[in-house]
Amino acid sequence: MYVRELIQNARDAVVARGEHGDLPPIELVVDPVAGALTVRDYGIGLTEADARSLLSTIGASSKREELAAARREFLGQFGIGLLSCFLVADQIEVTSRSARDPEAQTMRWVGRGDGTFTVAPAPEPLAEPGTVVRVHARPDEAEWVGAGRVHRLAREYASLLAVPITVAVAGDPRPAVRVSGDPAPWDLPDHALGLWCEDVFGFAPLASIPLDVPMLGIRGVAFVTGEATPGRGRAGDRVFSHGMSVAADNTQLVPEWVTFARVAVEAGSLGLTASRESLHESGALATAREEIGRQIHAGIERLAAGDPVVFSRFVAVHGQSLLALAVAHAEMLEFVARHFTWETSAGAMRLVEMPTRITFTTDEREFTTYAPLVQAQGGLLVNGTYTHGAAMLRAYDRAQTRLTAREFELARLLEDLPAPLGEDADLAGQIGDAARAVLDQFGATAEVRAFRPVSQLVLHVPGRAAGFVFEDDPWADLLGGATPVDPVDPVGPADPRPTLVLNLRAEAVRALGGGLAPTTRAEAIRALHLLSLLQAGIRLRAEEQASLAGALQSLLLAAARTETRTTDNRTTEDRG
Repeated sequence: MYVRELIQNARDAVVARGEHGDLPPIELVVDPVAGALTVRDYGIGLTEADARSLLSTIGASSKREELAAARREFLGQFGIGLLSCFLVADQIEVTSRSARDPEAQTMRWVGRGDGTFTVAPAPEPLAEPGTVVRVHARPDEAEWVGAGRVHRLAREYASLLAVPITVAVAGDPRPAVRVSGDPAPWDLPDHALGLWCEDVFGFAPLASIPLDVPMLGIRGVAFVTGEATPGRGRAGDRVFSHGMSVAADNTQLVPEWVTFARVAVEAGSLGLTASRESLHESGALATAREEIGRQIHAGIERLAAGDPVVFSRFVAVHGQSLLALAVAHAEMLEFVARHFTWETSAGAMRLVEMPTRITFTTDEREFTTYAPLVQAQGGLLVNGTYTHGAAMLRAYDRAQTRLTAREFELARLLEDLPAPLGEDADLAGQIGDAARAVLDQFGATAEVRAFRPVSQLVLHVPGRAAGFVFEDDPWADLLGGATPVDPVDPVGPADPRPTLVLNLRAEAVRALGGGLAPTTRAEAIRALHLLSLLQAGIRLRAEEQASLAGALQSLLLAAARTETRTTDNRTTEDRG
């Protein structure tokens, strides 16, 4: 932006003059009649030789199509600022008197958008050393030299500069308005920090974290947002260089995982690119980024220890960011394990509160369906469906030895569900044989177990690849049940078909072994099979829907006949 560049050039010239005492002012004057902006500084100034060596390069490269290439090739900072002016103007005038030579003449350089320029003694010498730059905007770019636009831009870019900078309107009797000299946000008292953040970033911060990297001259403050921004990544930060605003959306200086905060920071000794619109990538920048991340991490730890109410809100709002943070940075795993609350089959828990063996699911329906079942068997199922949730659990499992986290497998759970014992074993065998005979036509098989909760009548376990067997694993005793099959000397080949698991603790399942007519028993088994598919979230095909409807109809008719016979028997007894 040309206003920033002109102010930067003027500020550099003032600093280069190197005189002690109060810094001389920089004056911006808008001329609405002429459609021009004048910037006056009392800095080091230019000699005629300076003008010819620097400004001639700019004049030769001022065509719009050559601007990008010239900005990359020409490193003179004064020239860069003038070059940017040709984006809004076809003519620029520079009048300057050098402070290095008391006898120096005032020179005048005029550059045009067609690449031509002139350098000659100024017809009206400057009374004091310094430089006057006058930008004549093209008619279609006149808004860029309007009073309101210039004031806003000057304020945005130069508010933290110590040098006095004013904006005035030619012909307006009102005094010039100062746009610089504000205290930096990192120097503000706590009560004023929130107001600065609201004014600049547009939100009231939940908390603020000071930043300080003395070896690089970096100071700043991180403002923690009170609202989540899922999926948007980092919004960018306000970066200053020696007080001048470099960018309002810079993403170079703060780690990507800090999605819960926006930062205002003085870049100190970090270098800028030739365009002065971003930071130069370097080892120093990488070091600064790492240190800023460490300080933000430490600040969140202090918040957790010192203000549990605010921290609780922070976790509630930024839980997803914390999970992403832990996945990207192993050093944050323990922090998240101590503070992030997970939904589990036993209620809300943090990882540090969980037993040493847990399972987790990446499917919301699966968690809802099987959490009661896992809990009833003495296990713990964790809802890992949060964004980055499963990745964080896997990373935490690898990073420490206290807790082991494995992804939930329904097939493994089947191996661990208790088998019926004693007299129930015979009933289970009878029901199992009947169920397998019915399900064979559907390409499925059946197993009978006795488990809690009794409300879980059936389970659907998807088919396995042929030849797959469970290897010996410490998870086998998670729920307390059968010994896993020896992969070397199995008792028999594993059945690869889908399995209907019937819960013998449920009265409806036990009734399958009673005095039911064979047809009624078959219809009941068919209905339970289709129920298990629905329960597993499997959409029934048209023929399966028809089969379910037929099975229910048969059961209802059988129940009706039974009820009729019962009623008839009671009536006969009453008559007798």
